[in-house]
Amino acid sequence: MTKILNGLADRLVLRLAPGATAHAVNCQLVGSRCVAQPCGPYGRVLQRRWVCDDGGPPSEWQWVRCGC
Repeated sequence: MTKILNGLADRLVLRLAPGATAHAVNCQLVGSRCVAQPCGPYGRVLQRRWVCDDGGPPSEWQWVRCGC
């Protein structure tokens, strides 16, 4: 029943805002790395990469915080 309601809500939202979804998207951390790049008082920056269940490609590396 939940899948049916999510599908109906998604169709409604797609009419109002193409590319959006009405239900929550769950994401999972698939990797992280420490990059040698200046960031504030630190010499390194932490980056993370996520995969979400909305069917899209994995997210690009995102800057998370300074220091690692």
